[in-house]
Amino acid sequence: MLLPEKGTFAGDESKKSGKMFVLLEKSPIFAHINIKKSRTIAMKELKISEHARQQIRKLFSQRNSVNTLKRDPELTQIFDNFAFDEALKLTEEPVLEKTRCMCILASTIGCNAMHQFKVYVDVCLNVGVKPREIREVIYQTVPYVGFSKMIDFLLEMNEVFEDNDIKLPLDNQGTTTPENRREKGREYIDGIFGAGTAAQMEKDAPKGQEHIVEFLESYCFGDFYTRNGIDMQHRELVTFCLLASMGVAQPQLESHGIGCKKMKISKTEMVAVLTGMLPYIGFPKTLNALTAVNKAYPEDE
Repeated sequence: MLLPEKGTFAGDESKKSGKMFVLLEKSPIFAHINIKKSRTIAMKELKISEHARQQIRKLFSQRNSVNTLKRDPELTQIFDNFAFDEALKLTEEPVLEKTRCMCILASTIGCNAMHQFKVYVDVCLNVGVKPREIREVIYQTVPYVGFSKMIDFLLEMNEVFEDNDIKLPLDNQGTTTPENRREKGREYIDGIFGAGTAAQMEKDAPKGQEHIVEFLESYCFGDFYTRNGIDMQHRELVTFCLLASMGVAQPQLESHGIGCKKMKISKTEMVAVLTGMLPYIGFPKTLNALTAVNKAYPEDE
């Protein structure tokens, strides 16, 4: 079993709180947020619940849906009450806010939702996710969505960072060399999915396609999974959420559901994360992801 990397996430705080996924480096939970009085009045007029209003004030440094409030007030009321009250309440106890926001951030890439991506980079910064942790979420998507899709999101992330006076480039987080990347990747595959998995993948590779398995070992797992910046629980959970939001990778989604279980993420936590993502990715993708969770966790917890 792979252990969490040093300097990324803390186990002590999670033991005290009873929740998983606690970021080690602390900063004020929420940056100072100035919500104009007129926006609060507008939300009250729309009958947005008090809980939803409180969450919106905490999460957003600016009310990104102000135009929606003016132009589509009915939809705004429906969505805000669902996303920031009904759904969010069910995630608050099992999963910490930072984890939920990182998972939603990954899902915006899978959904190709650039506007919401920029919103959630800002949200992640507001709730105390470190810039390097945000960057690792984006880097982790590269083997799954491809560079052509990821690069646009990376550029937008860097713009948000620069707008927040975050100095670029960030520190390197890589841990492998050209000589050991494949072997390290094989170790991580076995650590996540079970001993002997890498060897079985190599054995099962169709003739003429052996290089694809080698690329999985060296590139996907050797270059990305071995990086510092976030621990293995978060890296595997982010991957699962990304695949869930893509909606086109059910076999891989089911494999990474098993990976999340082996990373000691509980079924309750998995369901809570998907509940928080539901308003953003929709019911079909959420139901498919829950199918993968139920297969990985057949027993009741």
